Order: sequence, then C-alpha cells, then structure tokens
Amino acid sequence: MKKILLTLFSLLFILINGCSDDSGSGTDPFGGGGGGGTGGVTWTIGQRQGQQGIIFTGKPSTAVTVTQVTVSLPAQNFNEVVQGDGTTVFQPGQFYDISEYTGVATGQQWTLKFEGKLGSAQGQQYTVTSNYTVP
Repeated sequence: MKKILLTLFSLLFILINGCSDDSGSGTDPFGGGGGGGTGGVTWTIGQRQGQQGIIFTGKPSTAVTVTQVTVSLPAQNFNEVVQGDGTTVFQPGQFYDISEYTGVATGQQWTLKFEGKLGSAQGQQYTVTSNYTVP
C-alpha cells in the first residue's frame, strides 16, 4: 500500500510542477525555413523530489531521441552534460527524469539544451534550448 501511495504522490507532484515551467523551441541546422524547422518539437521542463535533491524532468512535444542534454545554471557558472543513448524514443506527453541536483533553490534560472533526432535514431537532427525558473 505504501508503494502505491508513494507512486501516486510522485505522479501528482510531477503533474503539479510540470505546469509551472518555461518551454523552448529549437532550430534545425539543416534548414526548413522560418519557424525553427524542427517539426515543432519543444521540451517542457518540470521537477520532482529526489533522494538527495531535485530531479529535473522533461516532456517532449513529439517523439524524439536524445544524444545529450546540457544542464546549466549560468548564475553559478554550473554546466553539466548528461549523455543519452541516441536510440531510446521518448514519447510525447510523458515526463522523463533528466538528472538529480542538490542546492536547487526557488527563483534559480536553469537552461537545458536537448540534442537528438526527431522520431527515431534515423530522424532529422534537432537542438532545443529550454529555460526553467525554479518555482
């Protein structure tokens, strides 16, 4: 019973925090004209409580793969690259864990830069930068 309640609480936390975020749109280095040319991919950023800190989460607007995510907190000169496998397809409408961080505080402005391919490992390359202010 405790596991079910913990799971439900975690999902509720993600849903609540997923609504208070900023999302970014990307650019397509291969062209496609104005409007970014990325097939409309955006990443919505959220957060949930982790074991020792805050876990940032991301939700793609369309099916994508991820080769890497660069997580940065410019105000504190923090920058980390989280490697993706480049083959797992992340489905739209679902939040996925990115990484856990300690020292996350209300008002901090984080930047997450996603790189990968649209749809599958054989899809068109994309780069999307999303900004997130910790609520």
